Amino acid sequence: MKKIVVLIILISFTLSGSGCCTIFCGGSQMITVNSKPEGAKVQLGSLQGVTPYQVKLPKGKDYAIRVSYAGETQSTPLEKKVDGVFWINILIWPGLIIDAATGSMYKYDPISYNFDFTGK
Repeated sequence: MKKIVVLIILISFTLSGSGCCTIFCGGSQMITVNSKPEGAKVQLGSLQGVTPYQVKLPKGKDYAIRVSYAGETQSTPLEKKVDGVFWINILIWPGLIIDAATGSMYKYDPISYNFDFTGK
């Protein structure tokens, strides 16, 4: 009986310390940046790379993708939307506050961005 009570207490603390989005979707998300032709320079916040580029970003922050190729630069903000899982938190109200405070309530959509430098 004592083990069951301890288990229930541990589960309660775990659920109250995390929101549904954090538990089910995680606090970060993979974003892909592609370009035609490949090899364009990508800057996403303080992160840099070359296309095709994949990076795991923490959710809820505002980013702009800046892509440069042959002296031409294109940029777009990363779009974020409220994750549908967030609304489950209405049933577990501390999770609502936690997900809102940590930014886990958001998801980036779309998760793939394409830039065209071919002049078409």
